[in-house]
Amino acid sequence: MPEHDARILRGAAIPSIICGGLAVGVGALIAGTAGALGAAFAAAVVLGCFGLGQLLVLAASRQNPDLALPASALSVVLKLTVLGLLLVTLRDSVLMETLHDTVFAVTALLCVVVWLAAQARATARARIPAVVVDEERSL
Repeated sequence: MPEHDARILRGAAIPSIICGGLAVGVGALIAGTAGALGAAFAAAVVLGCFGLGQLLVLAASRQNPDLALPASALSVVLKLTVLGLLLVTLRDSVLMETLHDTVFAVTALLCVVVWLAAQARATARARIPAVVVDEERSL
């Protein structure tokens, strides 16, 4: 993985992990064990979906840089689909009955917002050239 790709992934993942950790602590204070479990599960789901989506986009753009935008669009659709299916499937399960649903929802939302903001910041700071000149051809 090129260094700028790893920097972008770390730049998005680390703040999201910190946000999830803080949410687990706040969830434990607000709703006890159910709140901590709800926050931990929400953070794990969001970090898993967004992390895998970012890795797929990076893999596609390594194969062909022109695939970066379509891969990103497909990644967004897949993330929303997986998150939606997961929430619908787990809605009435025993797992969701043991979790605090409000803490789960707020943590998931906060982790998504933090991931997107941190990824945008890391991408803007990566200074990836938009045009790479082939020096052999330009001579």
